[in-house]
Amino acid sequence: MKKDTDQDLDLVEEAKKTLIGAKDWLLEDVELMKAYWHDKMGYMEAWVDANWHLVKDQSEELVEDLDEQEDIALLWLINHANNNPVPLEKCVVAGKEAQAGRYICMDCGHENSHAGGMLDTCEVCHYGVMYYQGE
Repeated sequence: MKKDTDQDLDLVEEAKKTLIGAKDWLLEDVELMKAYWHDKMGYMEAWVDANWHLVKDQSEELVEDLDEQEDIALLWLINHANNNPVPLEKCVVAGKEAQAGRYICMDCGHENSHAGGMLDTCEVCHYGVMYYQGE
């Protein structure tokens, strides 16, 4: 019986040493990451200070490019997360000008006829996103 308790104590001591080693390793990694980001942020701040005139001159174009990329990414995410049968960029929203024809509701699937002009919501469920089906 004594042999088993000694072996159990050895296992406990070994586990403690392993946990202490893992903790030290994690803390060292955290310090390295903090130092890296501190250096990286310092470099970025210095670059912005040195090139502020470029940032101001080109910021409007950059913002427009980023907005366009964000819009594309958001549409992709919505289309794939919702498993939309029709990509949203091919849909028409109620309240917008739309050509005459048949529009399928993206919510209930009801076919709505539209004479042209401002698109109304679905006749059945009043959802406001429609897919143009044709004339």
